[in-house]
Amino acid sequence: MSRWSARVTAAALVLLLGIVATAQAQERPPHPFAATWANLVGGRVFTQKGCGLCHAIRGVGATAGPDLSRIERKSFFDVGAAMSNHLRGVNIRKPTLSAEEVTSLIAFLFTLQYYDEPGDPKAGEQLFTAKACVQCHEVGGKGGRRGPSLDFLKTANSPVMIAAALWNHGPEMAEALEARRIPRPTFDGKELGDLIAYIVTAAKDGGGGAAWVVPGTPEQGEKLFRAKQCVACHSVAGKGGKVGPELGRRQHHLSLTQFAALMWNHGPNMWARMQERGIQVPRVKGQEMADIVAYLYVSHYFDETAHPVHGQQLLEDKGCLTCHAIRGKGGKIGADLATYRAARSSAALIASLWNHPRWLETQRREVPWPLLTGQELADMAAYLASLPPGQAPKQKPS
Repeated sequence: MSRWSARVTAAALVLLLGIVATAQAQERPPHPFAATWANLVGGRVFTQKGCGLCHAIRGVGATAGPDLSRIERKSFFDVGAAMSNHLRGVNIRKPTLSAEEVTSLIAFLFTLQYYDEPGDPKAGEQLFTAKACVQCHEVGGKGGRRGPSLDFLKTANSPVMIAAALWNHGPEMAEALEARRIPRPTFDGKELGDLIAYIVTAAKDGGGGAAWVVPGTPEQGEKLFRAKQCVACHSVAGKGGKVGPELGRRQHHLSLTQFAALMWNHGPNMWARMQERGIQVPRVKGQEMADIVAYLYVSHYFDETAHPVHGQQLLEDKGCLTCHAIRGKGGKIGADLATYRAARSSAALIASLWNHPRWLETQRREVPWPLLTGQELADMAAYLASLPPGQAPKQKPS
């Protein structure tokens, strides 16, 4: 784990000590970040349940299964469906999971890309020269002094501090570069991450206290997105301005550093559009930037528009009613889903699927475990949650 990631985790865990988590099942589990920090709790579940015996995270761990940080995950139900599908054709002795553990584990898996992979300081040192940063900025006693020394970043605990600094000083930096006829650099892929790794490694202790930033709060990020007038140009989930591209799209789960690089790369265009519309470029603090990124990151966490009618049909199409009944109609081997308490909560339903036997023996033939998409799981969960509560039908005496 990188120094930045370790400090972020440590700060968040300190806050966890003051949080009393509820154990009640909810139809819609909370978002991964604050105030429950479900994603951090999920990391502990990942370890305690032995997931690391088969799976790696960012190249660290076992290789029997895929590296879970490399798999695209689009929503809560996509991850839940992937967990259920994992049981088909894989002969493993799996641990049992509660609804609360499922909520936390999915949050952890969903947010793996939010935290940056460790950068390469050596590659960053080369970039510091190649991108002409060295001409204006000093790090560890080496470099120019036309701009501020970057040694203060030694005590920062998150790359989002870079994002805020690049944004806040972007217009002035662009003017300074133009005046010196230095081409304005852009960052691709992991370049900014490597550059940050070099700065943090080479910087001297800048003095002063650490600039702590904890994982963002989506609810606060949404408020800031409006207050800073980002919504005037950008939309999220179809709501907002159309001047700039829509943000928070499902296929763009960006880490903090990737987000910072995109903001820097598109800075000149954004500043010009804001000037045209009479909008002053807002100043953003590091924690505010973390909140905004968290809001964009989880904006599609519950993206599926569930269709209960389709979910009802799926229960039959997927073979669930071979063993299970609904209001007494269907199979008699498993529980009646109309009165099965676990079916009332999305997280509890996923836990039940995970804890379920991998193969079912019915009428002397094996029924293969059904494969589900995130949308299908959402539809089935919506249908089961829509059933009116009631008692299981009484069995007729034989």
